[in-house]
Amino acid sequence: MILHLKKLKDRLIPCDDVSVKVFNKLKDEDEIYAEYKPRRNYQFHKKLFSMLNLIKNNQSKYHSVETILEVCKYDAGYYEILITPKGEQFLKTLSISFHNMDSDEFSKFYSSCIDTCLSLVPLNKREIEDAVLRYC
Repeated sequence: MILHLKKLKDRLIPCDDVSVKVFNKLKDEDEIYAEYKPRRNYQFHKKLFSMLNLIKNNQSKYHSVETILEVCKYDAGYYEILITPKGEQFLKTLSISFHNMDSDEFSKFYSSCIDTCLSLVPLNKREIEDAVLRYC
């Protein structure tokens, strides 16, 4: 179970309903184990979608940001192989939501997306990065 906590002074405070319920069940001196993951930078997330919009507007093969994101996920290997009861295999892309990817993983994914985007438009890496910074 993942809890969303915020540090205020010398205390950890639950930030969502699930975390509040878990905290309310704890008794004094109960101990829990926790894995620390800093919250992913929302601006970095916005930067990705700015880049995907830029790519959508500068090519004619893909007509939506969602489709370009799916292509980026496949290119990055960010998918799982599912096998149906009949033995048929298909690929399902994974979520890039804040709960599923930490900052380091998202950074690697973003770098892979840049490489994919470079193959879709006649722009170089510097032009894409400059244009994305203007969007953000």
